[in-house]
Amino acid sequence: MTNFYTTIAKYYDDIFPIGEAQLKLIQECAKEPPKIILDVACGSGGYAKHLSDMGYNVTAIDLDALMIQSLKEKDRKIDSRVLNMLDIHELPGTFDVIFCIGNSLVHLSSLDEMEDFLTSCRSKLKPEGKLILQIINYDRILDKGVRQLPPIHNPEKQLTFERYYDYSPERHSVDFKTILSVDGMVLENHVALYPLRSDELKALLDATGFKNIAFYGSFRKDAYVPAESYALVVVAQ
Repeated sequence: MTNFYTTIAKYYDDIFPIGEAQLKLIQECAKEPPKIILDVACGSGGYAKHLSDMGYNVTAIDLDALMIQSLKEKDRKIDSRVLNMLDIHELPGTFDVIFCIGNSLVHLSSLDEMEDFLTSCRSKLKPEGKLILQIINYDRILDKGVRQLPPIHNPEKQLTFERYYDYSPERHSVDFKTILSVDGMVLENHVALYPLRSDELKALLDATGFKNIAFYGSFRKDAYVPAESYALVVVAQ
């Protein structure tokens, strides 16, 4: 996975541009700056950079060194680190908001790892701190046998990013295949994802001591409909 994301680091912002709804929800949870925010699995750091520009005190982590280097070049004020999301307990201080979006949580390989991560999140949040999570809606993926997500097109950059899901009941794992077509190249990657259902995530949040748990079908806070929603967005305290 790391090698692939290292390869696509220069295209990351073109594939995944900043979303206004995402920023609005993070701001709503953080309240007025300066507050302290942790961006987990930050990629090339678009959200971290925007939040830093707004006056927030931002820490951002990612496993990929090239992604972190890209962020350091964008904003030296951000505490940018190459760090596994399972090791956030090593970070100094506590946070008003921790967010982990972009379907990153399900790169962890088991419910036990996710519980460990959520336990660390709770320990690193201030008493009234908020956790924001976003993954693809795996209730819909599994129940409807969804095999492909809509491709991402960036006509200006002549870029296409295709996404395919192949669920294996035997392994209870999704083979997530991506194909990036850009600059005369076709780059294919496979990574195993854990198909986390909404009830499993709710149980993990309950078990790790979170409260006021809200599930949404989008960053705009649309109602979460297991059979229909494209995404699952969670805000918990």
